[in-house]
Amino acid sequence: MRRALFGIGLGLFVALLATPAVAAGQPNTIAATPALWTVHGPKGTAYLLGSIHMLPKNVNWQTAQILEAVKRADTFVFEVPMDKDTKERALADIRENAVLPLSTSLISLFDEEMRDDFRQVIMSTHADPTYVVYMRPWLAAMDLEGAANGDPRFVSAEGVDNKIYAMVEARKGTHFRAFETYQQQFRLLMGNGNLKDELAALRITFKKILSEHGANIDDVLTAWAKGDMKALAGFGPDNQEMSPADRKALLEDRNRNWIPQITAMLNERHTYFITVGAGHLVGKTGVPNLLRAAGYKVDGP
Repeated sequence: MRRALFGIGLGLFVALLATPAVAAGQPNTIAATPALWTVHGPKGTAYLLGSIHMLPKNVNWQTAQILEAVKRADTFVFEVPMDKDTKERALADIRENAVLPLSTSLISLFDEEMRDDFRQVIMSTHADPTYVVYMRPWLAAMDLEGAANGDPRFVSAEGVDNKIYAMVEARKGTHFRAFETYQQQFRLLMGNGNLKDELAALRITFKKILSEHGANIDDVLTAWAKGDMKALAGFGPDNQEMSPADRKALLEDRNRNWIPQITAMLNERHTYFITVGAGHLVGKTGVPNLLRAAGYKVDGP
C-alpha cells in the first residue's frame, strides 16, 4: 500500500527508483479527467493538479481544461526541481547511501524471524535476492514493496509531473520553482540514517507485504482518472493502514510547509501551475482545504 501511496505522494524518488517498463502491446486508451483546482490570490492565480508519478502509456489525461491552464501559466511549480542535473545528483546520492559496506550483507543483520519473513517475501514477490542483500534496509523496503505492488505498465516517463515539465521546458519566458529540495525527500525515505531504526521499519514492511491484500496502483489510477476525491483520500490521508507517523511526515507536515510558499506566490503577479502528488490535494489536510481555511477562494472539487 505504501508503494501505491508513493505514486501520489513522493515525486522524485519514485521516478528515480522505479523499475523500467517491460515492452507490451498497445492497449485501449484510457480517458482520464483528473481534478484541477484554481486558487485566487490578491495578485496571482494558481492552478493545482494532482500527479500520478508513474502511469501507463495509454492514459490520456491532458484535458482541454488542463491544457488551457498550462497555456495561461508562466511559472510551473513541482515538489522538487525537475531538471536533469538535479535528478542526476539525486541518483548519485541514492547510490552513495543505498548499499551496505562490502563486509556486511543485509541478511546478516536479521534475527531468525526476519530471515523467515525475508524468504517468504522473496517467494511471494519474486524479487531478486541477489540485489536486495546488498541494499541498506530503507532501500530494501522500497524495492520489496515495489515488487509486491509494482506493475511493468507504469513508467515514470509517463508520470504527470514529468509530462508537464517536458511540455513546457522549452517554452520561452517560463519559470520553474520547487517546494522542496531532493535532499529533503531523500531524508523522508532514509529516515535518520540509523541502521537499527531502518531494520525495525524493514521488519514492519515484511509483515505488511505478507499480510496485505489491499489496494494497488491500479485502484489509485482508477480513482485519479475519475477525479474521485473520496477514493483518493482513502489511499492517502484517510488510509487507515498508514501509520500516524507516516501520514504526518509524508503528507500533513509537507502540505502545511507548502502553504506559506503558495500564499507568497499568490501575492505576486504571476499565474502558477502547481503539480504535486495527488495525495497532497485531497482530504481535510490537503492543500486546497488548507488554503480555504486560510481564507483563499479555491474553485474545484
